[in-house]
Amino acid sequence: MKKSIHHIYILLSLITANTGAQEFQGSAFYIAKTNINTDFTKNIPIERRQYVINRIKSNSEKNYQLDFNNSSSLFYEEQRLDVSGSSSGRFNWMSQMNPIQGILYIDYSSKIFINRVELFGKFFLIKDTLPTSKWVMTAESKKIGAYTCYKAILTREVPQRVFGFGRQSENNDDSKPKMKKVNIEAWFTPQIPVSTGPYKHGGLPGLILEVSDDATTMLCTKLVMNPKEKLKIKIPKKGTEVNLNEYDDIRTKKTDEMREQFRKRRQQGGGRPGGRS
Repeated sequence: MKKSIHHIYILLSLITANTGAQEFQGSAFYIAKTNINTDFTKNIPIERRQYVINRIKSNSEKNYQLDFNNSSSLFYEEQRLDVSGSSSGRFNWMSQMNPIQGILYIDYSSKIFINRVELFGKFFLIKDTLPTSKWVMTAESKKIGAYTCYKAILTREVPQRVFGFGRQSENNDDSKPKMKKVNIEAWFTPQIPVSTGPYKHGGLPGLILEVSDDATTMLCTKLVMNPKEKLKIKIPKKGTEVNLNEYDDIRTKKTDEMREQFRKRRQQGGGRPGGRS
């Protein structure tokens, strides 16, 4: 189905005007699939390599839930709503490869997010401002379930993260991470006029039901609107408060320390990445 962009803007304005004053809440359920580069496993002993690759694959597909109302939202992995402690009691090194971490709270009006994450058994509250999203509307639309969705595209520069054990690349002496351009494609529905979506994707005049970038695709598989039991969207608490840059510095330092420990274990006849299975 094709419409001119001018007609789409008129339609969005009418829908937003009619629904903006309504009070509502709901939950959206997403399946996320992430492509993870496994080239770094070449540095892992061959007897362990396939085990690591299998673990990576099992961690690359996850289910998430987004609770939202007129003013805020909470995004989290379904089976980890309660992150009061680590289920295994030790660091899950493969979880750090996933770009989606912890519990994410967003306030629409202030554009402030609070992301509660765990790193090496310690909890952090990353509090910062969402980046400005300069979405470009297109004339494309499609149905996702019962909802009419419109396509928007965003180009953004993000840090290029490389995870691996063993030798570092020669160009890793630069303390500043390499940047890369990522094209983000989102499908949003103005029938649910909240400016949010899975993870940090938002800024559109409607809930994002599908979004993809160069690595991860997230698709809404179920929507529950105005449930009988009122949702409690709680602001994440308990953790060391940092901004995004501070957390990135801490994570880089801890990852380097873990990599160095891995090297030493290999030199001594070798341990496994991340401890025993």
